[in-house]
Amino acid sequence: MDIDAIRNQFPMFRNRTEPLIYFDNGATTQKPQAVIDRLVQYYSCENSNIHRGNYPLSNRASTLYEHARTTVQTWLHAKSADEIVFTKGCTESINLAAASAFRSLIGPGDNVIVTELEHSSNYYPWHYHCMQNRVELRTAKANMDGSLPTESVLSLIDHKTKLIAMTAMSNVTGFRPDIKRVISEAHRRQIPVLIDAAQEIAHYPVSVTECDCDFLCFSGHKVYGPMGVGVLYGKQEWLNQMAPYQYGGGMITKLEQGEISYRTDSRKYEAGTQNLGDVLGLEAAFQYLDGLDVNLLWQHEKELSCYLRECLGGINGIHIIGNQGSSPVLSFEADHLGAYDVGVLLANAGISIRCGSHCAYPLMKRMGKESICRISLAVYNTKQEIDILADRLETICKKGRTIHDKHQ
Repeated sequence: MDIDAIRNQFPMFRNRTEPLIYFDNGATTQKPQAVIDRLVQYYSCENSNIHRGNYPLSNRASTLYEHARTTVQTWLHAKSADEIVFTKGCTESINLAAASAFRSLIGPGDNVIVTELEHSSNYYPWHYHCMQNRVELRTAKANMDGSLPTESVLSLIDHKTKLIAMTAMSNVTGFRPDIKRVISEAHRRQIPVLIDAAQEIAHYPVSVTECDCDFLCFSGHKVYGPMGVGVLYGKQEWLNQMAPYQYGGGMITKLEQGEISYRTDSRKYEAGTQNLGDVLGLEAAFQYLDGLDVNLLWQHEKELSCYLRECLGGINGIHIIGNQGSSPVLSFEADHLGAYDVGVLLANAGISIRCGSHCAYPLMKRMGKESICRISLAVYNTKQEIDILADRLETICKKGRTIHDKHQ
């Protein structure tokens, strides 16, 4: 695979006057030229509101919007385009699902299950609605290394469980829980399962048909698309049952004598003017990936992940958190230095990582950590970049030991 050619398709890495090694892809990915060009094309030549006019420009915009919905359906292997709802990001997707589920499917005395692996976006919406509706929130406990035993989820299920929400990949350690087994066991009891695929979507093919999840959410900006757009996939049976999340234009079919009839397709959850430009940018991101050999891309990332762990594992003073093999996410600590210090020292060398609690407070508490460093990989990263990172960390750790020894 010609990684140099791929990197050249990302303007962020072309003709830079200062070095940039970007290892913060779990926060957001860089954008290929194809995505940028699509946004420019729309706002330069195609800008119009959808489903609002009978003139050619508006009709064209409506067609483009629905074509993008079909593209996402195909990428996720969903059965129908009506199972794809566009949102402004994964956070809104989960909030939409939570608010609508509590209006229609979950009530006082019931319980909802989440896990300690969850990002705040897949924890606090459920926490809030449970508190407001006298519903018990049950949290499956993780291990100290950031992994999650499947039994810790399954053991919480009972006849009052109405929904399970869990991540496909931890944004802290990269651990991938056994979502297929959880979904299978939940479905034996007719319990729907929501999967947060924000971290997984860019790194591994996600098929909602194969895993049989009931809901799945992700953000476009973490899969090489623009910020400001996300997706909620929902099986039609659940989307039809649930009440809308927001109310406004485009999601109502008629109003008669005070009775409101809502649409039955995915537009039921898309009140108001939609972010068409970024939806088309997301479609362009999937089309870009589809034009590459995705199997080779996934293999490249897997090799990078293993190489990263090998290199960091050999540095005196670096401690990798968890043991997730080929996961594209790796967190670590350094002896004698705080995570923020390490992040700043790497930034001074043009290396971008993320430091902190990573919006995963239950997991950080379980692991006994306050702040850690995270590296997250993407298709445009290289072994040469990892070598530079490892060399810089080696130097940082030596300085840390020297300063520590002077104060002993």
